[in-house]
Amino acid sequence: MIKAIIIDDERNSRDIIALMLEKYCPEVEITATASDCVDGIEKIREHQPQLVFLDLEMPDGTGFDVLIGTQKEIPFEAVFVTAFEKRFLHTIRFSEVELILKPIDKESLLQAVNTISARIHNNTSKHRYQVLLDNFNKGKNASWQLLIPADNGQEVTVPLPAIEYLEANLEKCTFNLDSGAVIHAERPFRYYADLFTPLRFYQVNNMQMIQLSHISHIANDTGKIVLKSGTALETTERRKKDLLSKL
Repeated sequence: MIKAIIIDDERNSRDIIALMLEKYCPEVEITATASDCVDGIEKIREHQPQLVFLDLEMPDGTGFDVLIGTQKEIPFEAVFVTAFEKRFLHTIRFSEVELILKPIDKESLLQAVNTISARIHNNTSKHRYQVLLDNFNKGKNASWQLLIPADNGQEVTVPLPAIEYLEANLEKCTFNLDSGAVIHAERPFRYYADLFTPLRFYQVNNMQMIQLSHISHIANDTGKIVLKSGTALETTERRKKDLLSKL
């Protein structure tokens, strides 16, 4: 059994999560619930759960405050639950910490619990929570770290500024860093393209996306985008004009 705690300021949300876990995830045992951060931290210290369902925003703080108050002494897995994804989307997605949107559906809950169960079974590193809190504390995304689940089963942490460009590789994604290193991610290109679109990245064609700060120039003779490393990437005339407006 997986010992779990639910921390959410809405009683209805706590009840729904508990009922859905009882119905669809019998391997999860709810040992306590809490309605705010202070009570949640106390319950975590008392029950020492393996899994905590954390509301992102509560009257006395956020789910990040609960992690800050307990994660170092009681390293548990967390699933954030929120109705407001956009505010903390990148902070959470960059660290590969699980997130479920309200209203909760069966598929999202099962996927999150299955992922957490595998991490507990394999005793996977909880370094992602440090990445999460570091990014949260830094505020500006220019200094964030990205945790990448690599296709060799390892997790690699990369500073966002170090990413030169990424490209589709069959059903997965390859990251090319300014150091010359190449990381083959387990996730698809589309996942990262959607994640990076609001940032200083630009998709130059259907297969590749570049970080704008790594552009050297656009070659007059070929029309290719030349990066500071010397790599040249193809793009269309339409995208080139759009890119120039962003630069």
